[in-house]
Amino acid sequence: MKSALFLLLALAVLPVHAQTPPETKISGPLELIVATPFDEDTPATRKGNISGWQASIGEWTVNDGALHGDELPEDKHPSSCTYRIDASDLVITARFRLGGAGHVAFGCRDTIAPHHHLARTFISPDAIWIQHMSGISKTTKAVKIAEMKTPIDPEAWHDLTIEISGDHYRAKIDGHVIEARHERFADAKGLVALIVKGQGAQFKEVTIWKAGKGKVAR
Repeated sequence: MKSALFLLLALAVLPVHAQTPPETKISGPLELIVATPFDEDTPATRKGNISGWQASIGEWTVNDGALHGDELPEDKHPSSCTYRIDASDLVITARFRLGGAGHVAFGCRDTIAPHHHLARTFISPDAIWIQHMSGISKTTKAVKIAEMKTPIDPEAWHDLTIEISGDHYRAKIDGHVIEARHERFADAKGLVALIVKGQGAQFKEVTIWKAGKGKVAR
């Protein structure tokens, strides 16, 4: 009875979108790391905390129930907002809208200081693709290993689920599924990033779960 009451109280403090583990295919969500609805207005931030995430490149703000990310010309780099984690297998879910952005991406970086690039899912108005990556800053190397050409309405909200289980990477955007394998994907993850090339993209209801082959969290 006490354990059931504790579970109900724990669920009560979670955002609605995080109370039910997401449906997955290659690994089960075992432990919720973070659930961020981005529903509390926050002024424009270039470097600093924004709803528990870290605005690191570009300008980020929360309004109208969503996180807005804009690339700034002077940065000469896509905007990035990150969350530190410590996990190997992951499930990441989110809702996003492209707006006027050239693309958005959901990236993972490893635990090697200062968090080298590892993998990334890109979504543009006409394609979805997965890259495996290494290095950081000027040493960054990236290779596109899977791509799907498909129209993505830039004005609509889209649902995303990313699963990383060992060397297997699976991304689902609405009804579109793209998968890839690379030994690099099995490396430990120390950072998850939301990335925007251009301006006008939005994110909301972002969750990150530790995942594995064990019993799915309920």
